[in-house]
Amino acid sequence: MSEEAAMTHPTVASSAPSTAQLAAGPARGGFNPDVVPMLRSLGRGAHGSRGLSAEQAQTLMGWLLRREMSDAQIGGVLLALRMKGESAEELEGFARAVRATLPAIAPRRPVVIIPSVNGSRRLPNQVALLALLLRQRGIAVLVLGAEQDDGRLHTVRVWSALGLPVAASAMQAQNLLADGEAVYLDLVHIGPQLGELLAWRRELGVRNSGHAVVKLLAPIAGPCLLLTSYTHPEYAVLMREVLQRLAQPALLMRGCEGEAVAHPHRAGELLHIGADGAVRAEPAAAQGEAEVALPADGTHLAATLAWIADVRNGDKPIPVPLLRQVEQVAAAMACLDAAGDAVETVAGISRHA
Repeated sequence: MSEEAAMTHPTVASSAPSTAQLAAGPARGGFNPDVVPMLRSLGRGAHGSRGLSAEQAQTLMGWLLRREMSDAQIGGVLLALRMKGESAEELEGFARAVRATLPAIAPRRPVVIIPSVNGSRRLPNQVALLALLLRQRGIAVLVLGAEQDDGRLHTVRVWSALGLPVAASAMQAQNLLADGEAVYLDLVHIGPQLGELLAWRRELGVRNSGHAVVKLLAPIAGPCLLLTSYTHPEYAVLMREVLQRLAQPALLMRGCEGEAVAHPHRAGELLHIGADGAVRAEPAAAQGEAEVALPADGTHLAATLAWIADVRNGDKPIPVPLLRQVEQVAAAMACLDAAGDAVETVAGISRHA
């Protein structure tokens, strides 16, 4: 560990815990002996490591969120998982542990959820434009984000500059969504523990399992569609399996620079995952659309805002892949509405039987 990191986390260099400390159980920031066998399983390298069960992973994530282990153990766990790669069982357990800490948002209408923690680097950040196009179709949108100091243009900066609603609490987000708005909600307002876990990227230099979990979160009490993505093609199967395990309706696609928006220059397959686990694949559209002119620097806020303004005013075309994505989301939401109506009808018949 670097000198700077050691100064930030003095517990890393602390002495071994006493017998009394071990008997007291996990304490915030203290050594947790139950983590040791998990680290042994996870930390044996790409070929020798063994994964955790969903139940073990849920327990481990609970400790991480509550910081019921030493900083050395946290760093070890996060890096071991990063090197090994999370399994579907582990991601399921992690997601369930995080979900249990979040308040339920109940807008009483179907909602599209877009996780956004990557930001843009080369291409413009299209998340706000996608949300605006969906709102025009009468679809309420919740964007879950977390701004990070990593040199990228994160969604909240574009969102705020456009004057779109930024909620400061789960209740405020709920009320705005009930009115059919597109709303940005920083994860720190509903999951400060998860926010702390994401912040470990500054210490370790790489993303961790918390970033993967964000892409699986749907803190809505009621019908919702998760619009999520993977970066590398080999993760498509993993993400699909986890969403099936969580019984989360979702549209899964290969994203654009880590965000769940259609890549303007690359067609890709989209997977529609139902609450029953059924998967319907929409193959990549044939190439042939003319490429639209985009800002040269994806991190330039003013250029991104000018481009979005031109698109909204009709002076520049909407990228065809993004238009296609809007249609796909609208169709999926119509199916979600129909399923909800059917459930209400059955429930009504049962009440009057």
